[in-house]
Amino acid sequence: MRNSILNIERITVLSKESQKQINGAILDSSEPCGCSCSGSVTGPARCRVEIACPQVYTCDEATM
Repeated sequence: MRNSILNIERITVLSKESQKQINGAILDSSEPCGCSCSGSVTGPARCRVEIACPQVYTCDEATM
């Protein structure tokens, strides 16, 4: 398998040292994901990938 991956055009094998220099993080990690009363995902864009909400009304309609 390794040999077939190395034969792909424009592929570079990273050394352990160059791998240590790669940094990354989840954006907007401070904002929580949630669900609205109508079942829509709320929060930053990443939330639409991370969670799913039930598609029903779950909030007390008297408080709206």
